[in-house]
Amino acid sequence: MLTLQRGATALLLLAVSCGGPPPVFAQQPEPLTQIAKIALPGINGDFDHFAYDLKRNRLISAAEENHTLELFDLKTGAHLKTIAGFKAPHSIAYIPETDEIFVTDGDDASCIVLSAKDLHRVDRIALRPGADSALYDPAAKLYYIANGGREENKKTSVVTVLSVLDHKKVAEIPVQGDNVEAMAMDHAHHRLFINIRDQKRIGVVDLATDKVVSTWIAPGMNRNTPMKFDAPTQRLFVAGRTPGRLYIFNTGTGRIVRELDSVDSADDLTWDPATSRIYVTGSQGISIFRQNSPDDYSTVMTMKTIGGKTSLYVPELKQFYVAHPKGDTPSAALLIYRVNP
Repeated sequence: MLTLQRGATALLLLAVSCGGPPPVFAQQPEPLTQIAKIALPGINGDFDHFAYDLKRNRLISAAEENHTLELFDLKTGAHLKTIAGFKAPHSIAYIPETDEIFVTDGDDASCIVLSAKDLHRVDRIALRPGADSALYDPAAKLYYIANGGREENKKTSVVTVLSVLDHKKVAEIPVQGDNVEAMAMDHAHHRLFINIRDQKRIGVVDLATDKVVSTWIAPGMNRNTPMKFDAPTQRLFVAGRTPGRLYIFNTGTGRIVRELDSVDSADDLTWDPATSRIYVTGSQGISIFRQNSPDDYSTVMTMKTIGGKTSLYVPELKQFYVAHPKGDTPSAALLIYRVNP
C-alpha cells in the first residue's frame, strides 16, 4: 500500500479531477545499496574488526577464528592476500604517520606491528591476555588497547596506552571490570569513554590522571559492546547486544536521551555525520537510524546480512563493508554497499 502525504494527496486529487495523468513521485533510495558480494570459501569462523589503508587501496579484516588477517581491494573487494601467524586477531589500526599496521592478538597477549609496505612483522608488544578492543587517537599518536580481566581470571582489566611512534607503553588505565569493549575519545574535555560490559556500565576516564572518574548506566542495557561519539552534539552512541538496543547518552549529563530497538549481538557501530545516520551491525543484519536532532532519533530500516556482525564505513569512497561467516551459507563473504545520500 502506498501512503501519500497530505500535499501529495491533494495534487493527486487535483490531477484526477482535471482529467490529467497522476503525478509521478520520486522514490527515495534505501540508505545502502549492495554493489558486491565476494565469496570467501577458505575462511572459517567469525570475523572481528576492519581497518583500511587508503594509500594502497587496501581493506584489512581480522579473521579471528581463522587466525589470519585478510587483505582486499578497497574499491572492488577482490581478495588479495591472507596473512597467517596470528592466534586471535581482533582490532586493527593503520597508522599513516609510521606506515604501520597495529593488530591486537588476544590469545597471544600482544599487539603485533606490521610494515604496511610489505606486511612483514616489525614488533611484538607484550600485553595481558585478552587484548581485544582498541582505539587509535591520531591527534596524540596513541593506541588504547583493552586487555586483562576475564581472560586471566581477574575481576579487573586495564586499558594499555601505546605510543605508535616508538612502540612503547606510556600508561595503563585500571578498570574495575573484567570485560572492556569499545572506546571513544572526547578531545574537547580530555576524556575517554569505555564500555565496561560485564558491569553494564559506561566508564568515563579522565585522561589527565588516566583514571575512571565516573560510570553511567542505562536501565536494561546489557552486553554493551560497540560505541561511537559525536563531538559537535556531545552524544555517545552505544549498542547493547541482548536485547539488541541502541542507547544515546548526553555526555554532558551522563543521562540517556533516547533508546531504540536494534539488531541483536551487535559488534560494530558507525556514526556518519554527513547523512546523520547510525549503522549498527549484528547477527540479524544492519539497523539504520537517523539523528533528527541531538535528542531525537528515528529508525530507518533493518537490512539482512546473513549474520555479518562486523563492519566498516569508508567515507572517502562512500562504501560500507560487512563480513559474514559461513554459518548456513556455502561460504563466508565480504559484502560491499554504496552509501546513498
